[in-house]
Amino acid sequence: MARRKYYKHAHLYLTLGLIVVLLGFSTTYFSRLGDFTLPYHIHGISATLWMVLLIVQPYLFQKGKLKWHRYLGWSSLLLVPTLVICGVIMMRMMIQGQANYPPNLVYQLAFIDACTLLSFALLYVLALYYRKKLMLHSRFMVATIFGPLLPALARMFLFTFGIASNFDQALTYSYLAIELTLLIIIWKERLIKEVKLTYIPFLVFIVIQHALMYSSDEWVWWQTLMDSFAS
Repeated sequence: MARRKYYKHAHLYLTLGLIVVLLGFSTTYFSRLGDFTLPYHIHGISATLWMVLLIVQPYLFQKGKLKWHRYLGWSSLLLVPTLVICGVIMMRMMIQGQANYPPNLVYQLAFIDACTLLSFALLYVLALYYRKKLMLHSRFMVATIFGPLLPALARMFLFTFGIASNFDQALTYSYLAIELTLLIIIWKERLIKEVKLTYIPFLVFIVIQHALMYSSDEWVWWQTLMDSFAS
């Protein structure tokens, strides 16, 4: 497959994802930078840099700048652990500050964050492992964008545009938007065998996570585990 024809417009679609993230966090983070502590800023910067990297990498590939593509790819070995570790720290801080949230909401959000961080890390590891198999590598990498998109969409629906009236509704809209996007991608690439190893399993994971999300704040074992984690 010619390089210029493979995922030709990937950087444009991924740029759209970055715009969604910037919009989603515009009112809850970017307009209140002074209200947040260092872990939030490191997490926000690392997540933004990751999305920028996702945009730049396919563009460099299309332009034949494979040397720079590889150099930037290896830089992710520092970026991704920083993003994940700060995400875990923020989960802990959120549970410790649950008095500032509606009752039990932190347990639901912690469940979503845990699933998102785990899936993000797994997708990244798989992309790294299959870095010499372009068809798999690129799809695993593209799937990582849905990690930052989920909280961004929820904030966009709830705070930026006011489409949702509460967290549950905002999260429902976010999951549905991601599931619909994945279905469209899967339909467009239905004849490509690598889809069965990438987007389809990831969609199943998202659907299961979506279904469990509604009751996760009521699981006693999960509450106990998160309280122990935060104490």
